[in-house]
Amino acid sequence: MAQRSIIRTRAIVLRSLNYGETSQIVTLFTEEKGKLGVMAKGARRPKSSFGATLQPMAYTQVVFYHKPTRTLQILSESSHVESFHRLRGGLRPITVGLRIVELVDALMETEDAQPRVFALLVRAMRRLNRRQPRAHNLWPYVQLQLAQGLGVAPAVERARVEAVTGDEGLLSLADGGVYPPGASAEKPRRASRAALRAYATFARADLDTVMRLEMAQPVRREVEALVRDFLRYQFGDAYPDRSRSVIAQIEAAGG
Repeated sequence: MAQRSIIRTRAIVLRSLNYGETSQIVTLFTEEKGKLGVMAKGARRPKSSFGATLQPMAYTQVVFYHKPTRTLQILSESSHVESFHRLRGGLRPITVGLRIVELVDALMETEDAQPRVFALLVRAMRRLNRRQPRAHNLWPYVQLQLAQGLGVAPAVERARVEAVTGDEGLLSLADGGVYPPGASAEKPRRASRAALRAYATFARADLDTVMRLEMAQPVRREVEALVRDFLRYQFGDAYPDRSRSVIAQIEAAGG
């Protein structure tokens, strides 16, 4: 008989779905157990003790009854570790945040604990909550860091990046490396020198450096396309695109 245990751990809420009259099914990315689904009974009642702790992007401390044979675990408690209330005050940070949790939900396996990915997710939400300029820089950075955590780190080498001296170079979709024109790169994709250098920064630099990086909008869009194409090549149909139209609408409005 499978043994039931009580788990207390920190979690980021990835998504939630209404269930029945008063409950919710919530997907969490937990520090201890990785991604898993929980049933939050009565979460939609007006006086529910869960409050706003089950909204997507919430950083919570959860307690649930874990049984290995269950698809959904039973959530008993949830409270804020940090309240990212400022994150929800702007269209840009909330949109970037939703894209990040959507990506983690799509690419992570159930109950595969990944402490580095969890720490990355918490750092990203904290930065978005600060409402810093260039919040959109988090999107390519988190994608490449997540790829690294899943074993497909971009093979970016400084010498090859500096060898791109003309207007254009190549990105290898196979290894994520930057190459000069004419180099032998598997599954090459042409890109501007400015976009390739920015891409290399996102792949190799620390978060503070990334958040200082300034790009013209056409370069930023090109970088985002490079990162998207690399991850699509690596992860195929698992790579999510559902919220991409929201980003496009923001950019069209000059956001």
